Amino acid sequence: MRRFWGQLVVLIDGGCPLCRRTARVLHALDWLDRLAFADATDEAARERWTPGLNEAALLHETYVVDETGARHAGYEGYLCIAVVVPVLWPVAAAGRLPGIRQAGHAVYQFIAARRERRGRCSDDVCAHVPARALRSQPSAATLDKSRQE
Repeated sequence: MRRFWGQLVVLIDGGCPLCRRTARVLHALDWLDRLAFADATDEAARERWTPGLNEAALLHETYVVDETGARHAGYEGYLCIAVVVPVLWPVAAAGRLPGIRQAGHAVYQFIAARRERRGRCSDDVCAHVPARALRSQPSAATLDKSRQE
């Protein structure tokens, strides 16, 4: 992430109970309202936040999109979340240390490969992304233009 403070959009697998539960916990810890959640199984959300990535890629790992449009997948995405949620700052600091970072990637992949999928996201976790997040995020056209430069 380029900025210390900023809003992040977290794309979760709406068909994964563990992912929805994790999003609810993160939302409860996010008293500064830095996180917005979207369902990665929703085509409109994928096109808005991660153009060019297909559903399979987004369901393989949680993706976090920062205010610049940069994408952070899996464990690296959770480190970005930890940076903007003050109660998780110790996790952000420790999680970047050599050894811990490698272990974090391995644990994330282990859990992600074994999580179950059931149904679609129908609760309030990924029902909408706050309007503030929509205003602060660059459009897909802006992202495409910046990638070409």
